[in-house]
Amino acid sequence: MTDRHASTPDAAAGAGRDESPDVVEPEPEATDAQAGPGRRRRRWRRALAALVVLACLAAGGVGGAEHYARGQVVQTVRAALPGLDDDAAVTTDGAVLPQLLRHELKTLSIRANTLVVETGGGADGGDDAAGSGPAAVTELELTNVTANLTGVSTADPYRVGGVYASGAVGFEELERIVAAAVPDAPDLTITPEAYGSTTEPGRMVAATTVLGVEASLTLEPVVTDAGGLELSVVRVNVMGNDIDVGADDAGDGLFGVGTALSYFGLDTSVVEIGPEVLPAGLELSQAYVARDGMRLTLIGSDVELAAW
Repeated sequence: MTDRHASTPDAAAGAGRDESPDVVEPEPEATDAQAGPGRRRRRWRRALAALVVLACLAAGGVGGAEHYARGQVVQTVRAALPGLDDDAAVTTDGAVLPQLLRHELKTLSIRANTLVVETGGGADGGDDAAGSGPAAVTELELTNVTANLTGVSTADPYRVGGVYASGAVGFEELERIVAAAVPDAPDLTITPEAYGSTTEPGRMVAATTVLGVEASLTLEPVVTDAGGLELSVVRVNVMGNDIDVGADDAGDGLFGVGTALSYFGLDTSVVEIGPEVLPAGLELSQAYVARDGMRLTLIGSDVELAAW
């Protein structure tokens, strides 16, 4: 009889080797020509996404450089104008980077509550700056300042092709300037009498007390042909008596014009201030009495910003 438990040759051979899963060989990657339309679209989308990321990174880099360049412009302006207040705004038109490559800013605008500038009298540092007269005024404080500059060089001394600026000289600052211009004048308190405009100069009153006698001058700002400033005396009041300087018909009596002006250390009816109280290279084109002081409009061409 045949043993039913006996192994067949094939079974015995199978028992002697390990059983393991079939190994699948990877198929070669299909080329673009062999790939189907769906795979080609996915690759194209991935490439496009990479290009978009690179473009965004490039744009971010340029934007950062532009922001840095604008910050450098502000720092340079503040270094050139140390008297600029902390809240001042310095702006430019258009992209700054291309302008810096040309070493010139097309435009530059400054808005400030206060700006202290060196005057023409103090710029030379000569004997006049230490003496009396308007040249003794070495600094000038302007308030509510706006300045528009064109053709600004980016290299020291920062030459400016054109300047159009406006600002107010406060009444207390004006008192200091008048005291320097008229060293023999008593202490004056200047207040507005009539506000002016771009077409009318307005008037101010300069009041004082001399030996117990109250007196005042009525002043009108005048722009000179040289671009400086004069304060024209249009009326004098001494002990309540008004004297019309224009009439000048009282002679040299007790209330004559000459005697009245002498109360203020004046020998003429004009307080000469001149362009030396302005920043170097600038001249006055307009002056009128405003609420915040005497409003000035300044112009200039081919001036040095660093000289202010």
